Amino acid sequence: MKKGKMVISVGIVTLIVIASFGFMGVKNEFKLKGATASSTDSPYDSPVNMDAIEEIYPLDSAAKNKLFTNGFVVLKDYGYENISECYWGLFDKHAVSVFVTSDVFLHLFHVVHDNMLKDIEQEYLYNFTELLVQNLQQESMVIYDTISPLLPHVYEAARRNVVFFTVACVLLNDSSAVPSYVYTNVTDYVDKILDHSVTEFYPGDDYTQYEPRGHYEGNKCLERYFRCMKWLGRRIFRIEDYKYPEESHIELIQAVLISQMLQDSPSAMQLWTQLYNVTSLLVGTADSITPLMVWNAIGNVFPTNFMISFLENSSNLEKLRSEFEKPEYPVSDIIPVPTEYPGQIPPRYVQFIGERFVPDSYIFQQDTYPHISDPAHLPKGLEVMATMLGSTRAEQLLYDEKQIYPQLGPQMTKLQDKFKNYTKEDWQKTVYCNWLYTLDPLLEEFNQSYPLFMQNMAWQDEKLNTALSSWTQLRHDYILYAKQTNVPSPVGYGYGYVEPIPLFYHRLASLSRKIDTDLSTLGVLPQGYHEGFDMLADELERYEVYAQKIVDNLPLTKADWNEEWGWGGEQDDIHEFGLWLLSFFSGWYDIEEKTPMLVADVCTNSLTGKVLHEGVGRFNPIIIVYEQPNGTTLAGIGFVMSYYEFEMDDFNRLSDSEWNGWIENGSVPPRPFWVNSYIYPGSRDMNGDKKIDILDMIVLGQRWGQKGPPHWIAADVNSDGTVNILDIILVAQHWTG
Repeated sequence: MKKGKMVISVGIVTLIVIASFGFMGVKNEFKLKGATASSTDSPYDSPVNMDAIEEIYPLDSAAKNKLFTNGFVVLKDYGYENISECYWGLFDKHAVSVFVTSDVFLHLFHVVHDNMLKDIEQEYLYNFTELLVQNLQQESMVIYDTISPLLPHVYEAARRNVVFFTVACVLLNDSSAVPSYVYTNVTDYVDKILDHSVTEFYPGDDYTQYEPRGHYEGNKCLERYFRCMKWLGRRIFRIEDYKYPEESHIELIQAVLISQMLQDSPSAMQLWTQLYNVTSLLVGTADSITPLMVWNAIGNVFPTNFMISFLENSSNLEKLRSEFEKPEYPVSDIIPVPTEYPGQIPPRYVQFIGERFVPDSYIFQQDTYPHISDPAHLPKGLEVMATMLGSTRAEQLLYDEKQIYPQLGPQMTKLQDKFKNYTKEDWQKTVYCNWLYTLDPLLEEFNQSYPLFMQNMAWQDEKLNTALSSWTQLRHDYILYAKQTNVPSPVGYGYGYVEPIPLFYHRLASLSRKIDTDLSTLGVLPQGYHEGFDMLADELERYEVYAQKIVDNLPLTKADWNEEWGWGGEQDDIHEFGLWLLSFFSGWYDIEEKTPMLVADVCTNSLTGKVLHEGVGRFNPIIIVYEQPNGTTLAGIGFVMSYYEFEMDDFNRLSDSEWNGWIENGSVPPRPFWVNSYIYPGSRDMNGDKKIDILDMIVLGQRWGQKGPPHWIAADVNSDGTVNILDIILVAQHWTG
């Protein structure tokens, strides 16, 4: 902004601030366009059980205004860590309608899935990996001893393979033997991995990626597995490098040697296949060239009597490179390692067991440099919701981003066209994509067949919060590639209501049963998780029926309870959801309850060192107002997740324990501005410094008169699509100085 314009903005804002304070004393005597309405202006009747709601969560007039304007309100100042305790606390509040949210089932799925993944890694994948790398380390040493130094490229490739597999062995077991001729290289790599603070151009790496995060942190066995799999998954064998062609000669020979070792060792091949198949089912196949593809290429180029010495001849290497140009060999959308300039390494390269292509990372790759001209730009989680899942509201909230970065809009349009062509089969190929597919029904614009509280922009914002929180859990669970109590059995009865999105429950139930079936077929699913996924799917299918009845405006039954016969109504079943949660977490299959609080780093800018993080905080209570088919208006209480997005400097990657410390200390970053449409108390803090003062007014002044979709930026405080005097007044009413 030019200096003169800044002076004018500050001057205007100063005058407006002074005028605004004149309104503060009479702020309840008039109604601003887009501001919260009083309950007398509400389309909702007063719930017959409102007194019971306020015995649990007393509401001031501003909170009631938001509740009766939107039909719901999320109370930011109440935070909970255990969802079973949240709903169990409502069990004996018979006049309160228990509202079961999609957030709860998504969290339950994450808990079962993350625990399952951790156990599979400890019981199966760790052993597969250890046996595999030990086998191939021994084989690579034998090959090195048999290669003549008169074949310099092949000789060096064989030595580097000893380095590659010895590093993997040491990362799993620091007492592993290290041959003297690779000691310096192995020690250098291992030290940098364990320190996880250095970033170097390839053949170095962004070693900050090796810091154990997610469920791996704090478990010594899983921390070793994390580092080893990162090493095996991030290292590439260049087919070509335009700056260092000699290096690519050697690495291509390395890839061929590894492929040959697997072919010559049935036990190693079996271990590699088991490891690859299990991880492929969960998160998808690699988009890089695998060792099996390399061996197929060798067969095509050298049909008979192939010997590794052939590759000392540069013309033979060129024949092999030409083979890899054929369309049957995958082109990678993401180069996983730091390079000196874009395009230095072509997008076809070999990996031993590469990190997997996931569509949301592809979106981030397409929405950053060089596709966006600013090298410092980092994307936003909203871009995943807008392009991959087609959220119109997410796209509206990116309006300002698209003005700042003009290439972003066309890029998003291309991506939307790509994902529109995804079929049901595409979405259901892997657990990872299927999880994203489950979120899609939450992001619709709900029409008049749905309850009134779902038919507004604030509800779209709340469901964006849900979808982004669940996506964060997904990224957390897959950041590498995710005491039994005797509970008495009381009887539950009372009002109940579910979030009426039948397709959501259907897709999550199908995903739960698919994981159970597919991993059981591979023989790696512990029995307890079979029971857990089955119990979760049963509950989801029952709630799908309840949700469809609400959409069809049919009453949920409510039985007359008595001690002899117990209960039988659908609302009573929902009301006792807290009891079901306790049984779910204390059953004999031993699924451990977890807090929702976690963090995942999802994108790194190698130029600036900034790392984009997605986080989930505590559960917040949500109060809704809804009308039953008989005309009775009720209020319900449920619980929803809290989503955060923020950047860290200097390649810093936050772990779960550090994030939990931030939450405990109250030092979390601000929530996204768009959550103010539904949370209470909302924030009028424009610049994120936790104060409302002249600096916030300056931000408003800089945006003065700008227009966009409703609540497109934080400065559009009253969500009318224009930054004007009404926004200034609302901010001034929360002045802290």
